[in-house]
Amino acid sequence: RSQPADSLKDRFLEQYGKIMNKSSGYFSVDGVPYHSVETLMVEAPDYGHETTSEAFSEYIWLTAVNIWATDGQNTEDFITAWKMLDKYIIPDVPYDQPDNSGYNPTQPAEYAPEEDTPSGYPVPLDANHQVSVGVDPLATELGSVYGQAEFYATHWLLDVDNIYGFGKHESLSSSDKNVYVNSYQRGANESVWRTVPQPEWEAFKVGGSCGYLELFIFDPEYACDEQWRYTGAPDADARTIQATYWAYNFSKGGVTEQVQKAVKLSDFIRYSMFDKYFKVVPCYSVDCPAVTFENGWNATFYLISWYMAWGGPITDTYWGFRIGASHVHQGYQNAFTAYVLSTVEAFESKTTGGKGQWAGVRYKTMDFWEWLQTDQGA
Repeated sequence: RSQPADSLKDRFLEQYGKIMNKSSGYFSVDGVPYHSVETLMVEAPDYGHETTSEAFSEYIWLTAVNIWATDGQNTEDFITAWKMLDKYIIPDVPYDQPDNSGYNPTQPAEYAPEEDTPSGYPVPLDANHQVSVGVDPLATELGSVYGQAEFYATHWLLDVDNIYGFGKHESLSSSDKNVYVNSYQRGANESVWRTVPQPEWEAFKVGGSCGYLELFIFDPEYACDEQWRYTGAPDADARTIQATYWAYNFSKGGVTEQVQKAVKLSDFIRYSMFDKYFKVVPCYSVDCPAVTFENGWNATFYLISWYMAWGGPITDTYWGFRIGASHVHQGYQNAFTAYVLSTVEAFESKTTGGKGQWAGVRYKTMDFWEWLQTDQGA
């Protein structure tokens, strides 16, 4: 340090300058934040120069705090961070999501069992519909505001340096960067070193005769349909929304375009609050009743679950899927974001149910955290 830091803002700006320096190693040549500077990684990603929606949320947060440290003067870095998030880790419609029109909210997905270990996979899809699946109560509501083709959320994992060589849309081009990939697919026992990284655009140019799908699911009808699919980590998106609130606060009502993007993001991560197959909660059995349009909200936990996923065909137009998750833990919850989305006018959803659902999350999160501190919860 050339001179002593006089304040917390000075100390922050010193570290901020180090991190944001292009030679620091924290960012790729495209300006995408790496999950870590180091490449060796034993965490959710298996390679440090991948990135995650989590890393992007911290990038958004860092630039939001920079607005505070510059007394509201520097919003440019925050705006750039949002542009990077929009460009690289939210799958583009229609380029990365070519067709959502085949999605039917009365049949959001086919049931597939979850096994504990990788040896239990592939699992069969319930093609004969022996397990009831509820209706999706969000699709029409979101479509009326954003359009039926839209799904606006981050995918959780990006191969920034294309280390696996899949390339964009399985181009297999070594010059491609920032490729959507996935890993965890085979039960709770699947650690990072046991995962099988695979592209999220399955045109069957790599893997087996049906790409990587045959490792995870067995489905005689759709198993070899070329497809795209994405998985969201909604805690990261909730953190991005929280950071956007602070940017809005520190800029005294500025960054309005990013606020609207955050609100849009908040609407789509509401899928993570629903039972995986839209069944009435609590649900402890495949025999739980499925919800209808009349009681669709009975399928929501009003808590942020482990993930949500969506996908569709590359060439066909007659199917699509959307699922929530049925696993909830304390670390993903964000009462502050729920408070902002349910009480701050600038962050109010234009949908019919967004504000109310986030209000429910606000109170349910506090109940959940209190319960976890009881003998029963602990």
